[in-house]
Amino acid sequence: MRLDYGYFNKVDLALTNQFGINHWKKGGLVTISWHADNPFKAGYDVRWDAAENKDSISVTSLLKNAPASLTKTNYRSELGTVAKSLKQLQDAGVVVLWRPFHEVNGTWFWWGVNHTSKPTNQKEYAALWKDMYKTFTKEYKLKNLIWVYSPFTSGTLIPALELMYPGNKYVDIVAVDDYPKVPNFNDYQALQKLNKLIVNGEIGPAKESYGKFDELEVLNVFKGRAAYFLQWHSWSNAKVSIIDNVNYKAMMNDSAAITLDKVQ
Repeated sequence: MRLDYGYFNKVDLALTNQFGINHWKKGGLVTISWHADNPFKAGYDVRWDAAENKDSISVTSLLKNAPASLTKTNYRSELGTVAKSLKQLQDAGVVVLWRPFHEVNGTWFWWGVNHTSKPTNQKEYAALWKDMYKTFTKEYKLKNLIWVYSPFTSGTLIPALELMYPGNKYVDIVAVDDYPKVPNFNDYQALQKLNKLIVNGEIGPAKESYGKFDELEVLNVFKGRAAYFLQWHSWSNAKVSIIDNVNYKAMMNDSAAITLDKVQ
């Protein structure tokens, strides 16, 4: 089950956790992302281009040892709220595949790269990741998190997926997000070089493949190479979900697909 602690303002984290707890009790896996609020701009605006607004972004000002500021207070307040919610899951016995700051090698989130081809904020991003890691594990004593580094597939305007990697000590699983025309796993060799368990962070069809994405081929490209893949539900005017595309029954019934009913 994929859950999110952000993207929209005032997400009900208690309700979100209950979905996770119920799914865990059934034998399912729980993965949580956090579309953190943009601390550098008023209102809730996650999708704030990190390259276009690089002069207004200083992620090091958000660190625990940074000087006091309104942006630091805003960020660390939300960080604390997230940590307490994760602690509730720990108290319930739930292990969380924790996937923060995803797609960091893109520019479409405020925590992303500050240039499409020659970014210079790798060290700053690594410091932000490590700060979260230490805050959660040392200050809040969280021991139920499996840390997932999940960049986007590299391309002409998207740097190599390993560029923003924060280091082996702070990552348990490596992943990649991809929305191609046809299923592929072109980043497999790049992920292998990081020497971690490999999964897919997000997969789904590009717009031109809505409703035509071959789900059996999704399984085939990941089979024996990725421990799991994650596909979104559809939304308005977007046929992204498994059941809205082709060969989904064949995929779900394939022996290589370990679905929830098969682990009960």
